[in-house]
Amino acid sequence: MVIVSMGVVMMSQMWMLRWVVLLMGLQLTQADNVEGHTVTVFPRIITTVVPNPDHQFTICSTWGNFHFKTFDGHFFQVPDTCNYIVAGLCNSKDHSDFNIEIQRKIVNNSVTFSKITVKLLETVIELTNNNILMDKEVLYNATHKNGITVKLSASGVKIFNNHGVNVFWEKDQSLLIELPEKYRSQTCGLCGNYNGNKTDDSFNNDMATWKVNQLEDCEDNTFNSNDQCQNQTNICQQYLRSPGFNDCYRVMDMSSFEKACEDDLCRCYGNQDCLCNTLTEISRQCTHAGGKPETWRTEQLCPKTCPLKMQYLECGSPCKNTCSGPDAGKLCKEHCVDGCFCPIGMVEDDIGQSGCVPVNECPCVHDGKVYQSGVSYKQACKQCVCAAGRWTCTYLECPGICSVVGGSHITTYDGKTFTFSGNCDYILTKHSNDSDIAVLGNLAQCDWARSDTCLNSVTLVISGTTVRTGFKHWISFSSNGVVTLNENRLYKLPATTGPVSIFQPSSSFIIADMKSLRLEIQLAPVMQLYIVASTDEKGKMSGICGNFNKVLADDLKTPQGVVEGTAVSFANAWKAQSNCPDRTERLDDPCSYSSDSEHFAEHWCSKMKDKESLFAKCHTTVNPDSYYKRCKYSSCTCEKSEDCLCTVFSAYARACAAKGIILQGWRDIVCKKYTENCPASQNYSYELQNCQRTCLSLASERQSCSVDFVPVDGCACPEGLYQDENDLCVAMEKCPCYHNGQKIHPGKSVTIRDEHCVCMNGKLHCRSWKTRILGCSSPKVFFNCSTAAPDEHGLECAKTCSQQEVDCFSLDCQSGCQCPFGLLDDGRGHCVKPDYCPCKHDGQYYAPGSEITMDCNQCTCKRGKWKCTHYKCPGICTIYGSGHYITFDQQRFGFRGDCRYIAAQNKCGNKTGNFHVITENLPCGTTGTTCTKAVKIYLGRFVLELSDGNVIANDTGSDPEIKYTVRNVGMYLVIDANIGLTILWDRKTTVRIILQPQHMGEVCGLCGNFNGNGKDDFTTKGNLPTSNILEFVDSWKVGNCLDAKPDYNPCMYTPNRETWAKIQCSIIKDIDGPFKVCHNKVDPNPYYENCVKDSCACDTGGDCECFCTAVAAYAQACNEADVCVNWRTPEICPVYCDYYNNGTEDCTWHYSPCHTPCYKTCLNLNGTCSNNNLPNLEGELTSGAR
Repeated sequence: MVIVSMGVVMMSQMWMLRWVVLLMGLQLTQADNVEGHTVTVFPRIITTVVPNPDHQFTICSTWGNFHFKTFDGHFFQVPDTCNYIVAGLCNSKDHSDFNIEIQRKIVNNSVTFSKITVKLLETVIELTNNNILMDKEVLYNATHKNGITVKLSASGVKIFNNHGVNVFWEKDQSLLIELPEKYRSQTCGLCGNYNGNKTDDSFNNDMATWKVNQLEDCEDNTFNSNDQCQNQTNICQQYLRSPGFNDCYRVMDMSSFEKACEDDLCRCYGNQDCLCNTLTEISRQCTHAGGKPETWRTEQLCPKTCPLKMQYLECGSPCKNTCSGPDAGKLCKEHCVDGCFCPIGMVEDDIGQSGCVPVNECPCVHDGKVYQSGVSYKQACKQCVCAAGRWTCTYLECPGICSVVGGSHITTYDGKTFTFSGNCDYILTKHSNDSDIAVLGNLAQCDWARSDTCLNSVTLVISGTTVRTGFKHWISFSSNGVVTLNENRLYKLPATTGPVSIFQPSSSFIIADMKSLRLEIQLAPVMQLYIVASTDEKGKMSGICGNFNKVLADDLKTPQGVVEGTAVSFANAWKAQSNCPDRTERLDDPCSYSSDSEHFAEHWCSKMKDKESLFAKCHTTVNPDSYYKRCKYSSCTCEKSEDCLCTVFSAYARACAAKGIILQGWRDIVCKKYTENCPASQNYSYELQNCQRTCLSLASERQSCSVDFVPVDGCACPEGLYQDENDLCVAMEKCPCYHNGQKIHPGKSVTIRDEHCVCMNGKLHCRSWKTRILGCSSPKVFFNCSTAAPDEHGLECAKTCSQQEVDCFSLDCQSGCQCPFGLLDDGRGHCVKPDYCPCKHDGQYYAPGSEITMDCNQCTCKRGKWKCTHYKCPGICTIYGSGHYITFDQQRFGFRGDCRYIAAQNKCGNKTGNFHVITENLPCGTTGTTCTKAVKIYLGRFVLELSDGNVIANDTGSDPEIKYTVRNVGMYLVIDANIGLTILWDRKTTVRIILQPQHMGEVCGLCGNFNGNGKDDFTTKGNLPTSNILEFVDSWKVGNCLDAKPDYNPCMYTPNRETWAKIQCSIIKDIDGPFKVCHNKVDPNPYYENCVKDSCACDTGGDCECFCTAVAAYAQACNEADVCVNWRTPEICPVYCDYYNNGTEDCTWHYSPCHTPCYKTCLNLNGTCSNNNLPNLEGELTSGAR
């Protein structure tokens, strides 16, 4: 054993005194600028401070020259280089929750850490100065694995897990362990028993108890007494009484730290590391206790260097001032930390990552791109320059837009907004010095019983020709899209009259365009008007829309040339008929009359201002405040509140589009019903900027218009389709043709100059006749195209049982045998009467009158068609195996994520929900793949935790009570809540969430929104539909964990298991196997692929369990499709039910692959169940269960 004396490398008392004086430098009291430094020696003071419980009783630390402080505040030293248990659970086998070990070493006469081993459950993390290993893998970046997060920095490592264990390691300096209260009085090791009593933490000669047996030798070092150490007390007090540690005496008992300082002065190894470690530890403990140590380091004493112009502070704000948040430190409430910080007057460049910069040199970011200070970019009508981390924008020469929204909300060309409830024809805009152009708008009450006003018509007057819009019997644009000219001529769009081009880019908009003025008329949900004036019209306009001179102050100028003080007096001055009475200003708040209306308006209109919503994308470009106010006003005023608020939302979306920001999908948040009413052939789009494509224009070879207008939304023909004379969108091949005034339907033929001509793609294609004579078996007859009528196409359009009412648009005529008139081909080569037509489903034919079940609906075969009931059915979300998900709306996806995720909840957006289902992914095997093995269910006041095969229920005492039952059904544990929620858990890796129809469209999470549309299932927590699976998944994380990783094929990393996995999983796809009866009902391919992945990934201990879970998932899907498959055998995933039999015949257990979930039990003698919507389940049942 090596004996370490009171100064392992002896230093004379005089040298030590001079060294301390030098190190303390100017921090100590100077003698009025006399030559030399005078050291002020303080008398020894014993200060007793009430311990800070958050600090003293939750933290254990070790640092420097073998120093330890237990959780309960006992200080001691362990002067050897052996491996010790620092902290672990006393009564837990192998210290399973946590076990932390350290071993020190002496390098160049300095004490440092050789290795720190942190065991959290079965995960082992090894910390050395060279590497950070997690389960023997080197970590280079922050990692989350097995519920454990490891964060790396240049100076140390932070480790924490879901159980509240925190480990902080500052390289070469200190190790700090923080534990939650639940481990009180349960710990063992050098950190003590954590019971709040430091008097029983003295180990005396029992230190070897916590020494870890090891093969290599370690050195026990013994401190011998040293008489020279007796004079170090005053020096340590002198230093710790310096201004840098003043505040620490307020929050900590410093006496023990003073003793540690004295020991370090006596026992240093020839350098200052051991003393510096203690002083640093005092500073850090001080901050953990809520104190604020000041600068005590000098260039000679424990110096620290920082990169990129930063400086080292003992107590800096953890909320650093940055270019993105230059004042972040002012709002920070957390205790200070030591580290590198920017000097006063500078901020950290978190955008360009260039270190500390003056604020005026901060860069900016736009759409993920970094712009240096002084650099600019252009966006729609403005140019923005980056200055001091912020954008400064100037507006460019752009058209002016005046709008009349919701019948009463007006915005002028120059941006003034006001509300006016008119009742007359008003001059909206005109040339100030000429009458060649004028736009009139008719405002009136929408209905005699309502107080709100509507825009009823718009009249465009140009050069003596009038085009009037509205329902009146004049020239009009009506809400149904009818356009008339000069009160007597009906127009089919697109049309041109004089200088005006009129077209309809979508079902919701009609546009009338001239060179200098454009009218964009919105038809639904109510008529609205946008007038776009070119820059040539600046300063030339007048009317309610203002004068377009970029001066807001004079927008309320009347024809008499004065600026009115109120909007109502201004608008009254622009009446087109003098006999209309003046309107008075409405000063009341329409929302004040009904709290229900106000709540409705607030709920929906607030979404426009929600910083987490899709509309936030446009907030910096178009301020939503005025639109929000209009929205509430209109919603409370209108009888049809939804229609009126939707007009304002559409106005905001259009304003954003005018600035180049398309709010794609905003109607998924509000006003969605307008996207669901498109004709079957049309799609709803948010960015329509094409002129009309019609069959008429195709036939006449008309050229489409070339107008550049703001993108509009609405129903329109998809790209490549054309609108026919019935306003339906059809493919080019379905457009009719025209010959000598005769309309020829697509696919039909005519004879032109002895040629057989067929209409294709809106044009006639002609060819010679062909004759073919064949014999047919009775009752079929031969059809000869050579003698066919123009509207006959033979086999191309032959009627069958499955296509009785399907329109045929043939491009040709095909001769051959077909059923005679009155009979239909049944699909199997026979001709039958319509009443005897079979029905086809899942590849099978069903006789007339047959019934099948589709989810919760019954379907009956009648005349070749299924007649079904139309009940709304429950939705099932399935989570199984290695992170495989099938949403309520049948969207499939997978990912790797070792975290907790919200699978389903009804607290979406601003809604107040009452349930959450959170699943936790835990690892399987050694490949890092994950399995859902733990579930937490929040049901009102109750929290149910499903893990390790058990259920633990906790009553929080808050929130409403929701009744629920827990029962076993076969191999599943079933939790039924009376709110229409059911959870099925196989106690291993499979979870099924069943929701009743009342939750349709009301839920969110990884299981989707249950609205019937699988396309929008990947909607993030911020209500943003995305195609990025990881973005979607990460948005639903719970707690502090790392981002998910893409789904992958683990067989690539375990090729030796791939062959075995494919052979085993082939049971799912085997055409002669037990699942063959299910192949036509449920696609086996995704289940097979997931089975192979899971069987490769789960490679330790539970390999068969992973395989069996994957096959069971397909079997259950077959169950839900009413196909029972008895697939288990003594060799393949056996279930030993006989184990539970006691030898009597009264009650014997047996296996059932698909038993009804409702049967008689001792607790349910009648066999009646409140929830009859559960699918059949497999499992163990007694012979009496029925």
